[in-house]
Amino acid sequence: MPGANDPATPGAPKPGRPRDPDVDLAIVQATLRLLTARGYEGMSVEGVASAASVGKTAIYRRYRSKAELAAAALETVKADSGPPPDTGSARTDLVEMMMQAQRAFSRGPVFAMLGALLVEERRNPKLFELFRQRIFLPRRDDGLAILRRGVKRGEIRADANLEVAAHAIVGALLTRHILAVPESRTLIEATVDTLWTGLANSGATDERA
Repeated sequence: MPGANDPATPGAPKPGRPRDPDVDLAIVQATLRLLTARGYEGMSVEGVASAASVGKTAIYRRYRSKAELAAAALETVKADSGPPPDTGSARTDLVEMMMQAQRAFSRGPVFAMLGALLVEERRNPKLFELFRQRIFLPRRDDGLAILRRGVKRGEIRADANLEVAAHAIVGALLTRHILAVPESRTLIEATVDTLWTGLANSGATDERA
């Protein structure tokens, strides 16, 4: 059975009385503020409790560890960006999905935490796994869903390597951040167009024509 300091299964139900949604929101917002200002190492459950004006027990009723609290707070960054786009065009959906991701990442501490988590990966692999499961795999899966719809509609070649394409889509945002290249819709569209050259079904009509 996990202890108070061990990351637990994401989304595991917590026993006890019904939770107050206002307290839920205060805890998440305080966690995001402290993650942004201090990073993961500088954030503490005690600090979140103080910033949210709640007791530590209120936090531990919801989250079994600091790692789970941080991961759950970061997950709200993705949720705030809205559902994945489904416009009927795979190319347009990819552009809009990357725009959503960029807006969500730029508002929250995701990019700021990534470096610290990579350093922590050997010492605390469970923490990095929570981050992977809550933040990056859902983005990858959103991209895969868009690409698979494109295959079904005949826009994308049936033999295209969708996993590689999805990784390239997510990786482009991270790479430009690391290289300090200002993100823009123009760059995002250029990224999708470059990938589209290798993905597009030659028999499909180019929607930009």
